[in-house]
Amino acid sequence: MLSGGILLTACQVRMARAALRWPVDELARRSGVSQASIRRIESVYGVPNVTVSILEKLRTAFEEAGIVFLADNGARDGGPGIRFNRYPGRQAVAA
Repeated sequence: MLSGGILLTACQVRMARAALRWPVDELARRSGVSQASIRRIESVYGVPNVTVSILEKLRTAFEEAGIVFLADNGARDGGPGIRFNRYPGRQAVAA
């Protein structure tokens, strides 16, 4: 969980999906979250107005693919973000 009890921000969802080069349908398949919900989440700024369950599903799918979520550390240069926990190499987009 990120600081302040935030599970995931919309920006982190966009960043993680882009880093993995997953289209919306791939994230939907891996997470069990509908494409419409993913598009709605990605269209906002800040914390998406969805259930904790949906954010947990997205977070789990991303973490299983090697994404680590970084919390906002409160510094001017330290907002929420992502990174890989291992080098993704040249894996196929859909494993």
